[in-house]
Amino acid sequence: MKPSPSIKRRTVTSSVLDLLRDRIISGYYEGGHQIRQEAIAEEVGVSRIPVREALVQLEAEGLVVIHTHKGAVVAKLTPEDAVDIFEARLIFEPFILAKAMEKATSEDVERVQGAYRDYEKALLAGESPAVLSQLNWAFHIALSYAADRPRSLSVLSSLYNSADRYLRLQIDAKTAQTKALEEHSALAQYFADGNSSAAQKLLKKHIADARDDVIRGLQHRGAKVTS
Repeated sequence: MKPSPSIKRRTVTSSVLDLLRDRIISGYYEGGHQIRQEAIAEEVGVSRIPVREALVQLEAEGLVVIHTHKGAVVAKLTPEDAVDIFEARLIFEPFILAKAMEKATSEDVERVQGAYRDYEKALLAGESPAVLSQLNWAFHIALSYAADRPRSLSVLSSLYNSADRYLRLQIDAKTAQTKALEEHSALAQYFADGNSSAAQKLLKKHIADARDDVIRGLQHRGAKVTS
């Protein structure tokens, strides 16, 4: 059976979505950059329809803002947005971790341990920030996977994409990466031991420290931080 046109279009839209999301998160498209549908469509060899659909999804993720006359513009990095993202994680992520640990099997423990080892290996090998970022989020997703809540994981993935742009502002990335490794190690051990209380407590600290690092990074760039 041949795939329907709608399935083909969703596949094309997903490819365009991944391309644009990666350019925004990596900083290739900075805040305020106008994304021209015609230019993207011509660059990747598609019609404007999948580009428009991808931009609508990116707006839902908070990565672009679509204006009536100006079109799609990459959302700017602001202290208020950073606080919103990280405090949403503070509320949501420890809750999902607790649900995951209630159901975790030996397979789930190995998934978390494997994600930790992948990050450790990449860090020791001096992999690029983009690779380390991808493995960082893979570890966080592994912690939540056993909860078996696909909608919740989808929300978390959206928060991770938005947070990633901000985490690149950390003044001393190497220190942050090493600290993340140490805390990931402890989280993986708590997960294996079934110590949900300790895991949630450390995860909250992990997220709050990242938030504070990001705010310092914004201040370093001269952004005005309001309470």
